[in-house]
Amino acid sequence: MPSSYTPRLRLELQAAGENLNTWGAPKLNNVLSRIDTAIAGLTVIALTGDHALTSSNGDDEARAALLKFTGAGPFAVTIPSVSKTYLIWNACSAAVTVTTGVGAGVVVDAGARVVVFCDGAQAAELGYAGYGLKGYIDTAVLAATGSLPAVTGNAGKALFCDGVAWAPKAPTVADISDYSPATNARAIAFSLLF
Repeated sequence: MPSSYTPRLRLELQAAGENLNTWGAPKLNNVLSRIDTAIAGLTVIALTGDHALTSSNGDDEARAALLKFTGAGPFAVTIPSVSKTYLIWNACSAAVTVTTGVGAGVVVDAGARVVVFCDGAQAAELGYAGYGLKGYIDTAVLAATGSLPAVTGNAGKALFCDGVAWAPKAPTVADISDYSPATNARAIAFSLLF
């Protein structure tokens, strides 16, 4: 039985009795080099148009952990439809869309560095509540205020919501609707217990 390859990283699996006296070098060294690339390797790809990452049983682009794209753009980069995580660095002058060809993919803005993962079917960005990190901040925080509060001039303040927008504000007694000596005593007692 000839050797076979793993489905995601395409590492060579040796069949029993195959490559006698040659398994250490070069066979094992090839596998270890490919594992090194998959965990910590950087591949720089100069884009001149839409691009599909090479994916073969030998050395290829799709195995690398970190992909840095250079060029103009906007471009689309197609990754293989296998489970894998990538660190994407878009050094292009326009957005790069990372996709498997299924679904919307992940739009990586110029200059951005994001974590993109594939579940074996679609590409998605690491994030929260169905959004990538930037999308979550844009939707949940910036939508109401238009920008994050500046640090200068806001020392000692907290973010308060008036039901419409978030804004920095120094806390006052009036902000605590049920403030009373009895409430204060309960809070002290609970803090001592827990």
